[in-house]
Amino acid sequence: MMRSKITIDGNEAAARVAYRVSECIAIYPITPSSNMGEWSDQWASEVVPNIWGSVPRVIEMQSEGGAAGALHGALQAGSLGTTFTASQGLLLMIPNMFKIAGELTSTVLHVTARTLATHALSIFGDHSDVMATRSTGFALLASNSIQEVMDFALIAHAATLASRVPFLHFFDGFRTSHEVGKVEGLTDDDLRAMIDPSLVEAHRRRALSPDRPMIRGTAQNPDVFFQGREAINSFYTNCPGFVQAAMDKLAGLVGRQYHLFDYEGAPDAERVIIMMGSGAEAAQETVEYFTARGEKIGLLKVHLYRPFSIEHFLAALVSYFGTSRRRLWVKEPIIEAFKLTPPTPSTDVSQRNPTQVRSQLDQLAILMDSKGGVDNLQQQATNDDRLFFPQQRDRDQLDLVANQMDILDIR
Repeated sequence: MMRSKITIDGNEAAARVAYRVSECIAIYPITPSSNMGEWSDQWASEVVPNIWGSVPRVIEMQSEGGAAGALHGALQAGSLGTTFTASQGLLLMIPNMFKIAGELTSTVLHVTARTLATHALSIFGDHSDVMATRSTGFALLASNSIQEVMDFALIAHAATLASRVPFLHFFDGFRTSHEVGKVEGLTDDDLRAMIDPSLVEAHRRRALSPDRPMIRGTAQNPDVFFQGREAINSFYTNCPGFVQAAMDKLAGLVGRQYHLFDYEGAPDAERVIIMMGSGAEAAQETVEYFTARGEKIGLLKVHLYRPFSIEHFLAALVSYFGTSRRRLWVKEPIIEAFKLTPPTPSTDVSQRNPTQVRSQLDQLAILMDSKGGVDNLQQQATNDDRLFFPQQRDRDQLDLVANQMDILDIR
């Protein structure tokens, strides 16, 4: 099928999909996500139908908290709903996000990631707002480019119906939300092919209705409450599989194959950058430039950040590293965040406190999930003062730790 090329920004790319697969859209403007709500409001006023032939109801509330509450209510009534927000607006939605996720209710929030206000408000496009929602139970799906924004918006709406886990689809504020580029548009037929009618019907059957009475939102004692919290785990365990299935289905329709983690670069890379967001696009171009000139470097692009699938993460690396032994150094947060307590600088190792040394080694072993090797490392440490000085943790030192403890090896 020939699809038209369209020149749009990231906000419109997300809105084009969200509008056509929703029935209720609760909005409240906040930079840099306002355009998504504006587009939806305009299309509704122009009586533009969704893929089912009805015009979505777009309502502007008094705040982002009201928009999230309206969305929550619409979902409980069996409607397909969405909203758009960023920064402080996303924080106001957190109480409803916990409820929506706890009730396993399918929906998608489209977020233009923007820094949170601290000592001052800022429109800097970091991920601090999205990171603040990690404990809500929402799946976090990251788009790096305008084309990915459109594709991943559809993937998120399809995956949330299949998994019953609500999704927060995010992309960088301004850098992606306001970047204008030429992309391949998704047709209504593409959207219909991705949204399973049986899953929509299952969503409607879970709605609160006097015809099918049920109780929700109760107060529970801990013994019952935590049974429910444990019972929800399987949905999150299965969620990555549903996301990959949606990605594979979209690839069959449009020819663009995505994975939870996409690797770019040399198959025998010695250095790998792991990142998500618009910066990955620049990093990919850089990797392609240098690998063409013989550099052994690579890039692993993270798409599904939550639930984080360790299996898919390692598979993405191993599939390119093959059977050869490759040592993976995670500079942040494991190495940088874990600061060994340095002893008083001294060239005389006899002045070092043996109890302190042993404690530090045990902490390092536990952190790295190492099986043994602590005694060997301790023996080596007595001959190398550099091991306990964070400011001197260089490549040779890290190699020393790995060789002694056999840690962080990918085979």
